[in-house]
Amino acid sequence: MKKIAVFFFSAMILAVVVSSCKTKKDNEKNPVFQGYIENTQVNVTTRMPGRIEKIFVDEGDTLKEGDTVAILDTRVLKAKREALLAKLKNIEVNKQRLEELYKAGAVPQQKLDEINTGYDMLNANLKALEINIEDMTIRAPMDGIVNVKVLEPNQMMPPGMPVVIETDPKGTWARFGIPETYLDQINLGDTFELATNSKDLKLKTKVIQILPMANFATHTPTTLRDERDVRTFDVKMLILNNQMKCKPGISVYLTLKPEKAENHETH
Repeated sequence: MKKIAVFFFSAMILAVVVSSCKTKKDNEKNPVFQGYIENTQVNVTTRMPGRIEKIFVDEGDTLKEGDTVAILDTRVLKAKREALLAKLKNIEVNKQRLEELYKAGAVPQQKLDEINTGYDMLNANLKALEINIEDMTIRAPMDGIVNVKVLEPNQMMPPGMPVVIETDPKGTWARFGIPETYLDQINLGDTFELATNSKDLKLKTKVIQILPMANFATHTPTTLRDERDVRTFDVKMLILNNQMKCKPGISVYLTLKPEKAENHETH
């Protein structure tokens, strides 16, 4: 009876060990790495300060390059333009008179040169003012989606302050920290399919960057006998499909093959 009991006890221990090894092997079969979605974001702004008169877009709106996003109050600038136009009209009349007098020898060349210089300066100032007025209309710098609406109508807009932040859906990528022990499976130009927390959303990607500088990994050895420090590399993958569904910050998952086991057999 003792032999039978020992046999069954040994069999139970063996079953537990085999089950444990199988579980560990299954867990190592498909290592999954978590990354995050990032994309290109552009501040839609202007160099001109002013009061926001109207905003034509809201968060989530789709923009084409050149679309009007907002306009600033241009009343002061337009008043200055009217004043310059009046001066220009007056100097044109005087310029024409002096040219006639110069031809008749009634005025020296210096007088004609002075009025010509004043005429050119007024035209230059008028052109600069027209550019400033044009800059009071804020336009989309690229095709994209309004991600954040920063300001509201009637607020003052300082120089360089964005009225909205635009996201470029074509400039969307996933970023991962991959241990160096798995880098033999990832090369520039490789394509992968990423999973997300949405069962129906799968993302096709292409590796576009593997940073040459390794970061110190959080994987530190627990023993000094068989383990070594492992570093991670920053891997960037361009999203090739479903860009419009890729919101910044969502989680994505990359499945790789298990790292190759080292041969520790002694001969």
